[in-house]
Amino acid sequence: MARGEASAWADFSRCLQLHLNSNSVSFFLSLVLLSICSLLCDPNPDDPLVPEIARIYKTDREKYNRIAREWTQKYAM
Repeated sequence: MARGEASAWADFSRCLQLHLNSNSVSFFLSLVLLSICSLLCDPNPDDPLVPEIARIYKTDREKYNRIAREWTQKYAM
């Protein structure tokens, strides 16, 4: 994990702790949405949720892009 990523994770952890100590649902929802946006804008294939997808992303970008287009058409349109 790069230094900036570690800092971002520490910030996220502090925010999560703040949420756990409060009852602000809107704050938590905005935090979740911000986290999703961050992951979409700057994905980290070295720390994947699904290792197989990260492997394809790193080794065969053409296949990754084809699968991403197929899944977008199938599930998001």
